[in-house]
Formats: sequence, C-alpha cells, structure tokens
Amino acid sequence: MKQFLSLVLLTLSLHSYAQGVDEKILAIGDDDTTFQFFAVPIRPVWPGCETLESESARFDCFNYGIRNFLVNNFEVPPATTQKEKKAQTGKVYVDFVIEKDGSISSVKIQRGVHPKVDAEAIRMVKSMPDMHAPAYLDGKPVRMSYTLPINVQY
Repeated sequence: MKQFLSLVLLTLSLHSYAQGVDEKILAIGDDDTTFQFFAVPIRPVWPGCETLESESARFDCFNYGIRNFLVNNFEVPPATTQKEKKAQTGKVYVDFVIEKDGSISSVKIQRGVHPKVDAEAIRMVKSMPDMHAPAYLDGKPVRMSYTLPINVQY
C-alpha cells in the first residue's frame, strides 16, 4: 500500500511539473514577453555583423558595435556649476528593449549618476541604429532586454 501511495504521489507531482512547463512554453508565444539577453540562444545582430558565421562572433560584434557607437556619439554634457566642474566618474546603466523588428524601445535609466549625463545616455541609446536582425527563440523573433553600462567622466 505504501508503494502504491508513493507511486500515486510521484505521478501527481510529475503531472503538476508538466503543467507548469506547458504554461511556460505558452508564455513564449506571448507578443509582450521580453527575454533577457542570456535567455535567448540567437541574439540580435548589429548592422554589419550579419556576415559572421558563429553566434558568439556575432554577439561579440554586437557588443563591439554598441561600444563603438557609444564612443563616437556620447557627448558628455558641459559642467555648469562649480561642483560639476570637479572631475567625477560614474557608471550609468541604461535598460532598453530590442523589438522583434530590430528597433530600439523602452529606453530608461536603471541607475544614473547625474541628470544631464543620464539624459545624454538616453539620447544616445535612442539614436542607435536598428539591428540587422532581432533575437530569436525557438525559431521565432522575440523582444530582448539589454542593460548597457556606460562609464563616464563628467
């Protein structure tokens, strides 16, 4: 009897686990679901990186493309007060979403250092080019969130 009861409980627990997995799989098809970059096997492709063959090479190129764009387009706002004129350093964290069509949306500051620097970080990310291709999961394009840390001296 104990073995039978154990078998019934085991079957019910496995059935419950399978129910949770099915719900998770259904959530993948939801148009509003946004995945973290580490959760998608095929990440967005930065313009110019599409000819690279491996996923890791394309992702390295993606990171390089963002960094290069940052270096060439981030303009540190001029200091306006005596306190601001003292050289300070900090790291701004900018969150954004790469949409299913490769466009950038939902740009916001996760952690900022100064209102002027934060505003410039948002401006810069919003001006980034659309990706050549979005992230993919299970062969379908998905929304992917990305956090960009920016080291600044202002």
